[in-house]
Amino acid sequence: MRAAKKLFSHIALGAFVAGACISQVLAEQADYVFKNAKVYTQNQAQPWAESVAVRGNKIIYVGSNKGAEDIIAGGTQVIDAAGKMIMPGFIDTHAHPVMAAGGFHAFTLDLNDSVEQWLAVVEEYVESHPEVQAIYGAGFMASTFGPEGPNKALLDKIVADKPVLIIDEGGHSAWVNSKALELAGVNKDTPDPIPGTHFYQRDAQGEPTGWLVEAMAFMPMLAKLGMISEQTILTGAEQVFPLFSQFGITTVYDAGFSQFEQLAYDSVVKLAKADAIPFRMVTSNMIQSPNHVADAISTLQSYQQKYTSELVQPRVMKIHNDGTKEASTAGQFEDYNNQPGNKGSVLLEGKVLQDFVVAIDKAGFDIHIHAIGDRAVDEALDAFEVARKINPDSPNRYSIGHTELVRDQDLKRFAQLDVIAQTTPFWFATDGEMEIAQVGKERAGKLYRFRKIIDLGGKVSFGSDFPVTGEVFGLSPLPNIEMGMSRKYYGEKGMPVTPPVDALLSLEEMIRGYTLDAAYQLNMENEVGSLEVGKLADLIIVDKNLFDLDVYDIHKAKVEMTMMNGKVVFERNDEIKAFEKVMGFPH
Repeated sequence: MRAAKKLFSHIALGAFVAGACISQVLAEQADYVFKNAKVYTQNQAQPWAESVAVRGNKIIYVGSNKGAEDIIAGGTQVIDAAGKMIMPGFIDTHAHPVMAAGGFHAFTLDLNDSVEQWLAVVEEYVESHPEVQAIYGAGFMASTFGPEGPNKALLDKIVADKPVLIIDEGGHSAWVNSKALELAGVNKDTPDPIPGTHFYQRDAQGEPTGWLVEAMAFMPMLAKLGMISEQTILTGAEQVFPLFSQFGITTVYDAGFSQFEQLAYDSVVKLAKADAIPFRMVTSNMIQSPNHVADAISTLQSYQQKYTSELVQPRVMKIHNDGTKEASTAGQFEDYNNQPGNKGSVLLEGKVLQDFVVAIDKAGFDIHIHAIGDRAVDEALDAFEVARKINPDSPNRYSIGHTELVRDQDLKRFAQLDVIAQTTPFWFATDGEMEIAQVGKERAGKLYRFRKIIDLGGKVSFGSDFPVTGEVFGLSPLPNIEMGMSRKYYGEKGMPVTPPVDALLSLEEMIRGYTLDAAYQLNMENEVGSLEVGKLADLIIVDKNLFDLDVYDIHKAKVEMTMMNGKVVFERNDEIKAFEKVMGFPH
């Protein structure tokens, strides 16, 4: 009798366990299963796999093809990757997608052209668009004009009765005609917004020449002339935002839109409601003036309370603390090579910056400091060092944007202070001759030394700075990955390596900087950046395994599919291939 009872108990227990297992399997049945793939996971415990499964917006399985069979049901969409590469979605750690959308209607100049060629483009645009009352363009290289910059007289000869405003290729200065100055009320008696940092270039008599240096000098004019509006943002987003998905980007840090921040947030809300944002956005409060400091934290808190949603996270304080080498405004310890006496400048320095960073950290926000010159980088590191000493266990992330010129003694501080060095690989090989002219051969040979930062234990992340990149293809991580590995323009195998020649990065390092370390910068490494069970389903399929390619062919690889938050937001089809051909993307 006891034996019968015992046997019955075992049978009952077995039935219960089997039922529980079946229920668990049913609960874990996948919406998507990707099989027969080369899955590069960014998970050190499981670097490669064959299959990934997704349910809802989460990854529920990473492993072998056979192991995935148990979670395939009638409603599962099974995608045979046929040996293609699957990897985490790319994370762009510094871009301006809303700015790009708002300015999508602008005509563009080729930064490599001559002044005469630029003027011809302006003239052709004015003649072919008589209905446009405010002429807006972008793309000139300020250094082409020499230290004095562009002059309004050149534009006045083409159009005198309508305002013209053209932003430079880096987004840090503008070239305007006399009508634009008149309508904006800028004249000899107008004080510079921030003397020495954001200013109106002037002639010997003090008259503005038509070159407006840094955002506080030209962004208010852009707003006053009505060149950016909610409508231009909404319309431009239809064209611009899908490009991110086409290039496999699933998360973007939007590094700010200057004077249009409130307009940008309101527009993003409308785009989100229309399901028109195909990527996650971590967003900023952008500080470009000492006058912004007092209200900076309360402003970001209000953005966070008002605009936070599943895909939009306002939680970074962006401090725009110096300018650019191109405009000779990046803060340096030594003079610009072609401008004796000019070392550029920084917006906030010493204790002012340090106290501000400590206050931001105390308020619980991540901090991203734009710093291009070596002095600006040093000031940022000093501020972060003070914050670390006060709050060594801070959960907030500190990063420096661009990080172009770093002194030898500062390289090790990135690892010591856990500061992420953020940069754009596209610039490693495209700025060479200009940079030698600006900072001299010795300092130019010390630019973009991320090999050293990584070797010393620091983290490096990558972003496009789009639309500042200068060409649409520069948004894509694939040519950026190639250029980080080669320090040559993509596809240009015969080009000399841009110094320093010992600064080449590996494919593993480049991918990590676009995925897991990028997620770390955004305080999201527990959510995205690798393909692991429980993480958000952000992944891409690439037509070739990048590890099988010659480095000079990486830019030719194509993203075949992009999934963000468990939703397929991009698939490469004949229409996309035709678009690639029209745009001149490499094949």
